Amino acid sequence: MLLKANLRLLLAQLDSLSETPYFTSQLDTYIRELREVLRALLSKVAAQPMAINEGLAHFIAHEVWRLTQFLTGSTTKQIPYEVVYAIGKAAAEWGARRLLITTAIVQEANFYFHGSSREFFNSVEQELGIKISHQPVQIALPYIYRHKPLFCVPLFHELGHFIDTSNDVVTTSLFSHPESVGPDLPDLPSSEEIAKAPDEKRKALAQVVKSHRAEYFADLVSAAYVGEAAHGFLGEFIPNRAASLSHPSSASRYQLMSDFLSGKANPILDMFQQTLSTRGLPALAVRFRLPDVDDTFGNVRPCKLESDADVFGAFAAGWGFLSRMNNKPTGLWASLPVEDIERVTNDLIEKSIRNRMISEGWDEATNP
Repeated sequence: MLLKANLRLLLAQLDSLSETPYFTSQLDTYIRELREVLRALLSKVAAQPMAINEGLAHFIAHEVWRLTQFLTGSTTKQIPYEVVYAIGKAAAEWGARRLLITTAIVQEANFYFHGSSREFFNSVEQELGIKISHQPVQIALPYIYRHKPLFCVPLFHELGHFIDTSNDVVTTSLFSHPESVGPDLPDLPSSEEIAKAPDEKRKALAQVVKSHRAEYFADLVSAAYVGEAAHGFLGEFIPNRAASLSHPSSASRYQLMSDFLSGKANPILDMFQQTLSTRGLPALAVRFRLPDVDDTFGNVRPCKLESDADVFGAFAAGWGFLSRMNNKPTGLWASLPVEDIERVTNDLIEKSIRNRMISEGWDEATNP
């Protein structure tokens, strides 16, 4: 009874969402396909006897419910469309699959993503005969940052986790560079010490190494796209956090990002470059170009962004501008209170990226 009720309620919610004026054509297609999934599943569940394994039916219903949470967020005026646009541009560089960015606004001081369940998409295609055309990248961000693009830079870190889990980057690194071989990670016992540890302790340390590598990789992806903004935000958000079982210390993370951005050799970076090559993925490299915002922002005007690299670079340039004006405001900014400096800088970043979105959309419409 409850399963069928849940499916009907979810279908009603998706039917309602399909009427929103904020959908893109990709979201229109995606939500239509999810509605088809629910209708097909309802038909099988209502059959006598049930025409699908009950456990599988519950699994599909649960996954649709989770996907709907992010779809609901993606249709409101609260979503940071400019940040989602930039994330989508970055995600497209890491695979040929069609990705759809869906977003949830959360009432917590946290950023995270939910990767899509491959089992769900495979089950829907095999059991219901429906192929879903887009793989969603589901991201969540704090409500208070919904219109603060410079404070949303951790989403590029979360994108790094998505790239990792979608392509088994860290898992592959453990085959070519086991925890007992190295490279040694800061904050943890050396690879030689791990190799000599008793089996139970070695297994536990292997899991810690995997977790730390995942964070380092995500940090590198973030730094590749938003440069010093990745380091700067992390330094403000978790300035002096000690190492834990799941995360390296803040200092160790800063050092790796600094080495990457300055071109300094680092064995952790070398390991990931080898692993990405093995997986047939792009190398970690600086993917942004710093636009000159001092003149335009200095006169409280948006900056013209000519390319995707400029869009990514706007986060780094904007972060630097905000830091300078916050510490020592000059010109038109000298008379602004601190809260207005932050608000206006974020607003200029939004407008700069939005102008790029409009220009690109116009070009695509007039040059199909």
